Amino acid sequence: MFFYVTSHKKELIEKAKIQVSEKLNGNVQIGNIDLSFTKNFPQVSLLLENVSVTDTMYSVHHHAFLQAEKIYAILGIGNVMLQNNPLSGIRIDNGQIYVFTDTSGYTNAYLFSPKKSTDTSTKKSTAKTEIESIKLRNVRIVLNDLLNNKLYDFDAKKVSYKINTEDSIITVRSKNDILIHSLAFNTQIGSYVKETSFEGHFYIAFDLRKKQLSFKDIEVNLKKQPFTLSGQFNFTDTPTFYLKVFTKKINFQLAKSLVTPKIATSISLVDIDKPVEEVIADINGPLKGGEPLVKVNWVLKNTAIKSSFVNLSDCSLSGSFLNEVMPGQPRNDPNSQLHFQNLTAVYEGLPIKSENVYINNLLYPRVTCDVKANFELPQLNKIIGSNTLKLKQGKGLLDITYEGPLEHNTKQNTLLNGKVKIDNGYMVYSPRNIQMKSVSGNILFKNTDVYVTDFEGNVQGNKIMMNGSGKNLLALIETNPGLMFLDWNIYSPSINFNNLTSLLQKRNPNVKAPAKNTKLGSTADQLDLIVEYANFRINVKADEVLYRKFKASNVNAALSLINENWSINSLSLQHAGGNMHINGTLFEKNSTTYEANIKAKMENVDVNKVMYAFDNFGQRGIEADNLKGKLTSLAEVKLNIDRNTEQPSNLIGFVDFSLKNGALLHYEPLKKVQTIIFKKRNFDEIHFAELKDRIEIKNKEFTINKMEIQSTALTLFVEGIYSQKGNTDISIQVPISNLKKRDEDYTPENKGVNQKGGASIYIRGQTGTDGNVAFKLDVFKKLRKQKPSVK
Repeated sequence: MFFYVTSHKKELIEKAKIQVSEKLNGNVQIGNIDLSFTKNFPQVSLLLENVSVTDTMYSVHHHAFLQAEKIYAILGIGNVMLQNNPLSGIRIDNGQIYVFTDTSGYTNAYLFSPKKSTDTSTKKSTAKTEIESIKLRNVRIVLNDLLNNKLYDFDAKKVSYKINTEDSIITVRSKNDILIHSLAFNTQIGSYVKETSFEGHFYIAFDLRKKQLSFKDIEVNLKKQPFTLSGQFNFTDTPTFYLKVFTKKINFQLAKSLVTPKIATSISLVDIDKPVEEVIADINGPLKGGEPLVKVNWVLKNTAIKSSFVNLSDCSLSGSFLNEVMPGQPRNDPNSQLHFQNLTAVYEGLPIKSENVYINNLLYPRVTCDVKANFELPQLNKIIGSNTLKLKQGKGLLDITYEGPLEHNTKQNTLLNGKVKIDNGYMVYSPRNIQMKSVSGNILFKNTDVYVTDFEGNVQGNKIMMNGSGKNLLALIETNPGLMFLDWNIYSPSINFNNLTSLLQKRNPNVKAPAKNTKLGSTADQLDLIVEYANFRINVKADEVLYRKFKASNVNAALSLINENWSINSLSLQHAGGNMHINGTLFEKNSTTYEANIKAKMENVDVNKVMYAFDNFGQRGIEADNLKGKLTSLAEVKLNIDRNTEQPSNLIGFVDFSLKNGALLHYEPLKKVQTIIFKKRNFDEIHFAELKDRIEIKNKEFTINKMEIQSTALTLFVEGIYSQKGNTDISIQVPISNLKKRDEDYTPENKGVNQKGGASIYIRGQTGTDGNVAFKLDVFKKLRKQKPSVK
């Protein structure tokens, strides 16, 4: 055989030249041809050195289709002796194969096609070529498609293929040691497995009829990480591919290095501290043009997860990635999704569960998830980091679904659905220092609305039952917290307002810390914004209300709190055997004082009890023990109220009143009249006809318009000023007709203040040097001539 090859050397070289010329449809350059007996021993090889093959446009794009330092054409000696085509294998050392397509669509791939024969004879060659092996050593293989933005770039360090052909199926046994520089299905998005070593021994098959390359469950290593691959490549008129990748126990950083930069950025929203339990990736799409469809599934077990949004420990879940959520839409970040299923984890000591977590639109990530948890209420303090609401004890149940931006973005609404259930809670509302004990109830979320139902507890010793709602609350938190309104309904069998005076205290702006050391700082900020800026519409119903000496029943009130200003839209109650109706406003004047405008109507109330309850309305001229009867009145007043509910000040307004079945008891100023006149009459208990008048109030001074007093003792007309500032000046007209003693069964009747009363004695009461009111005869009726001005 050796003698034959040596003796036929020229003939063999000629046949090799012809073979190359026939198969390669391009410009072929061969620097040298020789025989090699050692490189592929025991086989004999035809050695082609410094080989290049170029296409017709090489002078334009300068990319040689093939360059090789050495090409070994391995000769099949049997074929030589049988005079068949001698080539049985090829080996290329130190070369490059470069398949190029420019932006106009021109490609040098036509060199793969055999040159058309110019032989017009009908004689068919019986020679048969079967290449049994291909070996590559340090060969760069590049498929650069500028038209379709694809770049496949492999450095075949040591590759060998054993080829077997049976019918139309070519089976290849391969051994690979490859460095993948690029596997970019779309260069604008980036490359998979960039700069990744690829090693493996496996079989692949090519169906000549179907033009289909396939492999199943082949074992390979990418960066020394074991993978199992299955795939199919269809080289039809519309070439497509499918690739399935499976691995176990892969490091998360390694996994990110195997995908495109955009996908790596997307999944970098989170970081994990343990290898991913298993990963399955399905990639399919066109080989020419278009982005492939990518589906990746993975499993995590007992892993710590960190992100800018939330940190979890002891986390287990199954997850997936998809780059085509809406079928037919572009496969890009806005149409991509991360999906986590059956998540269990511990968040800041709080065990949580979630059946599904979706992160959509990886360009502007938006989260949709459900969260369930059973917890102790104090566990939430560290999580929410609120400075307004402190949770001391109790249990909670969380069952919500959330949809909103992953990052803070005021242009996107936050939607929340579900509920938080509280049982036996104890919490402190810091801005007003209100303690709430034995709290139970539900907080319901419906999109951007919030509802509170069946909420009850003990607030500062008062049993309170509440429900309420905040429309569009979650959206306004982000956009305009000053427009937030909470509608609130409160019921209590008994409210002791003495324990709730802190409700009138200014919401303390100092409760907010400079910075929140919490993982949900934005959530805490939102809670604090609700507490600090929300406006309230409040309906209150109470069977009983107590405040200092005041006691009322059947209380119904509609109140509003807007920017620290209270509106009493309506307040009705029963007090002292009658009814009261109140409305008005309390405007924040400064940090310590409200300016109040009050309109109050009383109907048929016991005047003694009213005077006692309201502490004689801040005056000491006539007190509760001095009066009895049924009072109906209308008062419109303006005053300043201290937030600590101390004595009102700057009282201005008027009171229209009617006192029926009234009596004046033990009234010392009137008894002093006896020092002047009617010394023997009973002034200790005087019953009188309906007593009505308007009293004008200004700066602690009460102006009494002329008031008729028809009593069992005598008839009087009173007018003037009663002053708590030492300016009291009252005129009392006592008609001479009073000299006639009245019978014990005398029933007094009003005749009208316009009645002159006939001849009269006038008594003037003024503040004396000792601060008490002194009465004396007013012989010249001075007060009637000139009333003192109100200061």
